[in-house]
Amino acid sequence: MGQLPLTWKPGDAPPGDRPKPPPDEPLSVSELSASIVEALETLPSTVRVRGEVSNLSTRRHWYFSLKDEHALIGCVMWSSRTRGVEDPPAEGDEVEVSGHIAHYAPQGRTQLIVERIRQAGAGALRARYEALCAELREAGWFDPEHKQPLPLLPVRIAVVTSGTSAALTDVVRTARERCPGTALLVVDVRVQGEEAVGEVVEAIGRLDAHRTALGLDAILVTRGGGSPEDLQAFNERAVAQAVRECTLPVVAAIGHESDTTIIELVADRRASTPTQAVMHLLPDAGELRQQVDDRTQRLRLLAGQLVQHATQRSRQQVEQLRRTMSMILQVRRTTVQRLATALAHRRPDVLLQQRRARVQAAAQRLEASMQRRLQAGRVRLQRGAEALPRTIAASQARRHEQVETLQRTLQALGPVSVLERGFSMTTDEAGDVVRSTEGIEPGVRLTTHLVDGRIETRVEQVESSGTVEP
Repeated sequence: MGQLPLTWKPGDAPPGDRPKPPPDEPLSVSELSASIVEALETLPSTVRVRGEVSNLSTRRHWYFSLKDEHALIGCVMWSSRTRGVEDPPAEGDEVEVSGHIAHYAPQGRTQLIVERIRQAGAGALRARYEALCAELREAGWFDPEHKQPLPLLPVRIAVVTSGTSAALTDVVRTARERCPGTALLVVDVRVQGEEAVGEVVEAIGRLDAHRTALGLDAILVTRGGGSPEDLQAFNERAVAQAVRECTLPVVAAIGHESDTTIIELVADRRASTPTQAVMHLLPDAGELRQQVDDRTQRLRLLAGQLVQHATQRSRQQVEQLRRTMSMILQVRRTTVQRLATALAHRRPDVLLQQRRARVQAAAQRLEASMQRRLQAGRVRLQRGAEALPRTIAASQARRHEQVETLQRTLQALGPVSVLERGFSMTTDEAGDVVRSTEGIEPGVRLTTHLVDGRIETRVEQVESSGTVEP
């Protein structure tokens, strides 16, 4: 007996007994659904399927999908069956289920109604994810010291996401609410599928290469939630390497809060949602205004305190200056009084009287001294007058004796005395004494002086006998 479709009700004709429409008439939706049900009845009543868990929801009944590299089928496991499962599946787990196929006509949905489920090993995507995570973690790509700090107040941010996504709407709305002055440069890329990897990598590379021309301060890569296969583009090595090599700070917010992609682990900051990513990147304008107001109020208080302190210090300094000036004035008064007293003793009339008294006393001493010196001079003069004739006579006698001695010496050394001893003296025409043959030439007239006369001669020949030793 075939399995009844979910749309069958007691009293309806069995599916096989329904009248078939004429061949040329189009089928109604109900008729097509009935045909699908009839086709499903040809399958075994219980099928076993192996695949990777995706889109798992475990609120009451378990709704999930089973997938492999080429296909996906929806599954449901009612709560009456889930209570007996000891090891609940997780997203990405590879499981083996058994159940039957059913078609729910009102919603046009074909599902695998799961009766039993057991683990069959980790899914292929999850295995790739964990292997790449281990490799990049070992290479240090997740280390905090390699993370760049986010800009304090960015002027322009590039948003890499789908141009029609709800994530972009959240980003734009949050940015306008928090910091309207920051500009957003939206780069529309695919965020799932085979082409998403290349577009995301190219977008990050181009934005980083033209960061100066574009005036960028940071890059935000984001998308909304989805199944692991929808998020697979952000678990690829090429995307992680593009983020690693980017010189701009990168914030990543991929999927739901429970999703963790490799791009988020490599990025400089991870956010659970697009809204939280914007909150990481942009300060709240309201909070900034509040901080400015608080700082302004604090500056006012500090300025008031400074003015009060300065005023108090100025008053103290004025009081100290007043006391200091009073002390200085007192010292100056004492000095002036001392100087006035000294000046009173040095007035011109007093000084003149003192000088007159000193001059008069000096004149008296000088007159007495001159009298004593005059009397002594008179005595010396009298004595000299009495001794002068004797002194003159003795001096004249000494002088006569000296003159006679000098005359005798002069006569003995004079030229006449020399000539008397047989010597002669020769002079030239100028009357100069000839002492050497040097300068004497033939034809020169010379005069030879003797004791009793002179002889005039003319030089015929000059012979030099050399230097005469004394």
